[in-house]
Amino acid sequence: MARNSGGGFGTWFYGFLVGGVIGVGCCAAAALYITKAPIPFVNKVNQASEKINPIAGGTIPDPNKPLSASGGAPENAPKSRVVTVEPPTSEQAAEETKLQIEQGSRFVVQAGAFSTQVDAEARRAELGFLGFEARVIPRTDGPKTLYRVRLGPYGTAQEANDVKSKLQANSITATVGRIK
Repeated sequence: MARNSGGGFGTWFYGFLVGGVIGVGCCAAAALYITKAPIPFVNKVNQASEKINPIAGGTIPDPNKPLSASGGAPENAPKSRVVTVEPPTSEQAAEETKLQIEQGSRFVVQAGAFSTQVDAEARRAELGFLGFEARVIPRTDGPKTLYRVRLGPYGTAQEANDVKSKLQANSITATVGRIK
């Protein structure tokens, strides 16, 4: 009769034990190798060559001595001067604001009028991709609401026409309007 050569529990247990011991030994060897390796950037700092004892009467050298030897400022440093600026008086500010209102902000460029806000926002996004900042202005006329896409305001008609020509170069129909 043939005998079963399988060892059963004992063979399995001894194999597991030997494998565990070999694994732990490999891990210990790797840990020793890693911890004994030199650590980078630790010994890169220059150590003081001599110990200074201020209590024993020694003087502490000035750590900024090399910097102060050059005068502290670069040779090509520009001469600085202090400039005082007077804040504008309320009369001057009122005159400047009045002048800005009279001179600028008179023209807008309309890049479309849409019956739905979704279409108007799509045009506004398209203008944003082209580098223009536009806004959607709803206008109610009776029961119907139009959503206008406008750019501006611009101070001169020339500025508004320049923007209009850039839009037309990108296949967007635009009109220039005057702000009332």
